[in-house]
Amino acid sequence: MEWDKLWTINKKIIDPLCARHTAVLKDQRVLLILTSGPEEPFVRILPRHKKYEGAGNKATTFTSRIWLEYADASVLITGQEVTLMDWGNTIIKEIKTENGVITQLVGELHLEGSVKLTKLKLTWLPDIEDLVSLSLVGFDFVITKKKLEKDDDFVKFINPCTRRETSALGDPNMRNLKQGEIIQLERKGYYRCDVPFIRPFKPIVLFAIPDGRQQPPAN
Repeated sequence: MEWDKLWTINKKIIDPLCARHTAVLKDQRVLLILTSGPEEPFVRILPRHKKYEGAGNKATTFTSRIWLEYADASVLITGQEVTLMDWGNTIIKEIKTENGVITQLVGELHLEGSVKLTKLKLTWLPDIEDLVSLSLVGFDFVITKKKLEKDDDFVKFINPCTRRETSALGDPNMRNLKQGEIIQLERKGYYRCDVPFIRPFKPIVLFAIPDGRQQPPAN
């Protein structure tokens, strides 16, 4: 059986049960300032999995300053309405750039807007000190060719990089992850906690779990 098929089966097993969390890449993020956002941060208790109560709850902080992935910010246009997951809609009012690089976004909450009509559903994190450091680790095959032929020199097909690691920031609830616990990072994929939270500035290490469709997001 092909590995992709095994990973697809595995996804069907873990997806209904694993908790959902949020992360943004540390060096590829953009600040979105919500001019109509809350004057003071507030917290809501949300389910860690909307369809499985056994996953428990998490505390989500809502602020007027939030982090978005740069990849998401790069496709936004002024006047566009997008959905902030687990919050509601916002309208992009301004995109600030410097030398062609997006440095900051300004938006206005539009919570009465329909999430069904927006094309983009964006993950985000509040701009707070309690965010945790993450190390997202992805693994690749040792041999780059799917099937070696009899006359192939296998040395030519050895993958020079089978481990990729990316720094990220995660929601504060991830401090409670246990070693071996499997989670889904929203819009990123599935991960197994290899090293849980020990102390600030020492990252939680998460190993990417392939889902049978794409390579792990860490790169």
